[in-house]
Amino acid sequence: MRVMISVFRPIAFGMAVVAFMAISHRPAKADEVTLTGYTNGCFNCPTPPNTSALQQPPALGGLSYTNSTFNGMTALGFRAFGSAPAAQGTQAVNNFGSFFLASSPATYNGNSFTLRVTFSAPTGIVGGGSTLFTATLTGTVMSDNQGGVFINFDNTPQAFTFSNGTATGSFNLIVNDLSIDPNSSNDISANIIGAQQSAVPEPATMLLLGTGLIGVAGVARWRFRGRR
Repeated sequence: MRVMISVFRPIAFGMAVVAFMAISHRPAKADEVTLTGYTNGCFNCPTPPNTSALQQPPALGGLSYTNSTFNGMTALGFRAFGSAPAAQGTQAVNNFGSFFLASSPATYNGNSFTLRVTFSAPTGIVGGGSTLFTATLTGTVMSDNQGGVFINFDNTPQAFTFSNGTATGSFNLIVNDLSIDPNSSNDISANIIGAQQSAVPEPATMLLLGTGLIGVAGVARWRFRGRR
């Protein structure tokens, strides 16, 4: 009995050490996700251009658009992008683009606006086919008899997942509708909700754990044979 206890004691100790190391190296939950990227847009077109540079598509009557860039980290899985619109012809930061509406009344019913959102981070978004992922959303353009414009986007959350070798996670994107008074401007705002990510354990750590367990088993086997 003493021999058996002596043999299995190092195995039990080794397994406890390995279990402790495995727990201490398990993927760490990190609810915050950093998102960066840029937007593009166009009126009555299926696909906007894809560029992070300043972009102004042809105006729709007195309604014009200028693109933007965005960069921010979530807090408790949430991040709102909706900074004030930049001056006409100037690229905005941290909204999804700026609209400018002339003061002269016009009818915009029956037209559409297509928004393209390109993420440069987080990398590895499923469906992107590269380090960039593009979400294309189309909004319906409507106007009232006072010259104001309303752009109605599909507000259904779009779910994205990502895996890039260092982290895996997911988030949801919601683009909001907007209204513009004559002779004024407004921005496209958006929300990131439910963002979360987990660190991917390093392969070297898992290899070290496996090697340690094999070594403990080998020592125990040698000691058992030596006492027979």
